[in-house]
Amino acid sequence: PPRAPCSALVDPANDLLTHFRRRRLDAESLRDTLLVLSGQLETGPGGPHPFPQQKDWNFTQHKPFKEVYDSNRRSVYLMTQRIQRHPYLAIFDGADTSASTSSRGTSTTTLQALYLLNDTFVHDQAKNFAARLKQAAPMASARLDLAHQLALGRPITSTERAAAENYLVQAKERLATANVPADQHDPLAWQSYVRAIFRLNEFVYVE
Repeated sequence: PPRAPCSALVDPANDLLTHFRRRRLDAESLRDTLLVLSGQLETGPGGPHPFPQQKDWNFTQHKPFKEVYDSNRRSVYLMTQRIQRHPYLAIFDGADTSASTSSRGTSTTTLQALYLLNDTFVHDQAKNFAARLKQAAPMASARLDLAHQLALGRPITSTERAAAENYLVQAKERLATANVPADQHDPLAWQSYVRAIFRLNEFVYVE
């Protein structure tokens, strides 16, 4: 029988709902995914936050309590204050903390790209993900396969493999030029490559 035409060609705008509508991961899902890939996600209940002892409180109207506590728990357990939005959730369109939110908007901003490029949390997860890949797949080729399978849910293409291998070589050359110790060239190059994967549209958007 003749092959059915691709739904994306027949209905490119998805007006007929012939295929899954592309959507961006919400703020909580994106953060949780980074923790899962790095192997750092703590799956248990959130538990209490490390609030200061009541005897140490000196908050006033002009000096309110504002704090952000690091956590590897699921994002639903992050501390939420009505007086201010969590800095990460605010960047990725998290719910308004001062009102009921029936639906969220989806923005695309420079701050989102800069967060995935520079934030310490992202760098930490990239470091742990790269270490996880090295432990599971000592050979670089197998490591690339695993990185794409885990992060993107599909095999790496031949074009991507060639580009990745070239990227890793150039990254190590630049590290050597910058007088970085030789034993750090490989781990730092892989951390850089992992961060590049984290910034792909395919990683942030679900088809």
